[in-house]
Amino acid sequence: MSILDEHIKNNSVKGIYLLFGDEKYDIERYIEKIKKAFSNLELGINFFVLDKTNIDTLSDAIESVSFFGLEKLIVVKNTGLKFNKELLENISNPELAIVFVEDNVDKRTAEYKYLSKNAVCQECTKLNAKDAAFYIVRTLNSYKIKVKDNVAEYMVSVCTEDKQTLINEFKKIVAYLEPGSDLTKEVIDEICTRTLDAKIFDLMDLVMNKKKKEALKVLEDMLAQKTYIGMISGMMYKQIKQMYGIKLLEEKIRKEGLNVNIATELGIHPFSFSKLKAASANYAIKELEELLLEFDEYDSFSKTGRMDSELGIKRLILSM
Repeated sequence: MSILDEHIKNNSVKGIYLLFGDEKYDIERYIEKIKKAFSNLELGINFFVLDKTNIDTLSDAIESVSFFGLEKLIVVKNTGLKFNKELLENISNPELAIVFVEDNVDKRTAEYKYLSKNAVCQECTKLNAKDAAFYIVRTLNSYKIKVKDNVAEYMVSVCTEDKQTLINEFKKIVAYLEPGSDLTKEVIDEICTRTLDAKIFDLMDLVMNKKKKEALKVLEDMLAQKTYIGMISGMMYKQIKQMYGIKLLEEKIRKEGLNVNIATELGIHPFSFSKLKAASANYAIKELEELLLEFDEYDSFSKTGRMDSELGIKRLILSM
């Protein structure tokens, strides 16, 4: 348990805090828990939310007096940690809590160094694939839904590692399955929302297995859902480039006896890697190089108006 969690648990949120990181769900959850640790908050009276547009009023917020007593909460959001350190050094109110919130911080700045020594700092980072799978198993087990590790990994690969998105999917699963049931890949495919990356993977999987009619149907569905065609082509290009990287490393391993984990070296999720590796077996290195050049040409022509974007991507699919 972190120091902040301990303070929240004991209703002793006082002093200076810094919440930062790219996991916005955890940050917002902490802010709500901090607010509940106070008995009575009134915006503009003993609760203030500041940002870079009004950070100059921090002194007034600290020194203001209200009929709610000394208890006060100030949340300072995304100022780039631009504040007057002297204001924090001379706080006399023992019931005041100031929470700085940043998406990211420059740890070289004097302000961060000051907070790292004088504040409770909590970094909230996004889950990686391994932690997300564990989070899925742990959370759904708490609702009496059984989840095997490989199913949790599959859910990460098609749904995302984002915590808020996973929570939305948990709600569907818990409503759909009876307690004591097993979560299966089939259930995930039936009720969970697939990420764009997963949809592109489905599209490419069909293309690589020469099911081009089905691939075009998936493309049509994505376009009907207003998916930006530039994002579709960009992610298709990315997967072809990953297959190309797999083939090149496999060739180096054969020729030079390298001892590397290809998935780790290329930063590819294990589930995705297994599919990409199988698909890459259908192509020679030269063929993948030519495909990458075709995508480069498509990108150039479609952006300059010399090619219809939708027609061009369909021709690419048919040529693969």
